[in-house]
This record gives sequence, C-alpha cells and structure tokens, in this order.
Amino acid sequence: MTKLDIGALTESQRAVLGNIAIGFDGGHDLRVLFALAERGLIVGFRQTLPGFPPVEVTRWEMPIGVHIQWAQWCADQPDEEGE
Repeated sequence: MTKLDIGALTESQRAVLGNIAIGFDGGHDLRVLFALAERGLIVGFRQTLPGFPPVEVTRWEMPIGVHIQWAQWCADQPDEEGE
C-alpha cells in the first residue's frame, strides 16, 4: 500500500489531493496530477461523456488506502479555532 507523506507534498499537491478526495477532480494542473499519480496517491481512468459526439475525459480518484490515510491526517489537524 502507498504511504501518504503529506509533508513531502507541495502546497499545490496537497490542495489538489484534497479536492480529489472530496470528488472534485477537474480543472487541475496536469503536472500536479501526474506527480501525484507517480507517487501512487491518485489513479486516472477514462470516462466517456454522452453527447454528439461523445467526449472521452480522464477522471481522477484516490485509492481507498490513501483516502483512509488522508482522512486520518485531516482528523489529526487542529480546527480553525486552534483547539
């Protein structure tokens, strides 16, 4: 299983990873996406969108093991009030 090391990621990589974790996988810098995929933190898959003509796009998701680690990291962060 891929180990998530948040400290090794850039601020942009952390932001994109968080967006993908909550289901927002569009509009991100391809360099950031490929860097995360190279680390095994996200995986891409092709999806055909209906229409005329149909359009094939790449979607991104986080493997469940990485998602669990990300969720635990989020839970360990102090809240915005500093408690």
